[in-house]
Amino acid sequence: MLLDTGFRPSIHGYPFRNTWRDVVFGVFASRGRCGGMVFSAIDRFLAEGTHGPSSEADEHPLHDSALARHIWRRQVESLAVGFGANLWRFVIHTLVAGRVSLRIGIAARREARTLLALLAEGRPAPLGLVAMSGPLSPFRNHQVLAYAGEVREGELVLRIYDPNLPQRDDVTLAVSLVEPRSLVECAGARETEWRSAFLERYA
Repeated sequence: MLLDTGFRPSIHGYPFRNTWRDVVFGVFASRGRCGGMVFSAIDRFLAEGTHGPSSEADEHPLHDSALARHIWRRQVESLAVGFGANLWRFVIHTLVAGRVSLRIGIAARREARTLLALLAEGRPAPLGLVAMSGPLSPFRNHQVLAYAGEVREGELVLRIYDPNLPQRDDVTLAVSLVEPRSLVECAGARETEWRSAFLERYA
């Protein structure tokens, strides 16, 4: 059974791509403001419901515009919430390598029940995606929003809003529930593998 919150990236997500370049807390290089876009999209959806936000220009906002500053503030808060709980989990998932990472994958699958419960309540859920191992993997981690999902033949298939892929309602994330393997994000014919994922705290 598909659990669907009613969120749609084409309606409730931002119409522009996540292309900012910032430094978080003066230390961490960011590939954008994915967390800020995700948290802000949740804010708007919970406030406005399935009717969607007021219309916005398709153009990327200026760096010092009110919207850009708001998304930046939510970006910082997406990592700092719960005394840095989300940032800490990114650090742990990124640094743990080798066979131990498989245990992290198992831990991520244990969160599936909580995630599905949130979707059943109509609440989209932010996810932290952990990049495959590599020297620059900490800087390739990502934040997305799960807004619908169902279990299919041992897989949890989530529909996600990916700020790097604006206005696309066809992006999915497949999580195996029976064996430790990478997660696969699909957007049409394009596939991206992620080492692990976790349910982020949202406030």
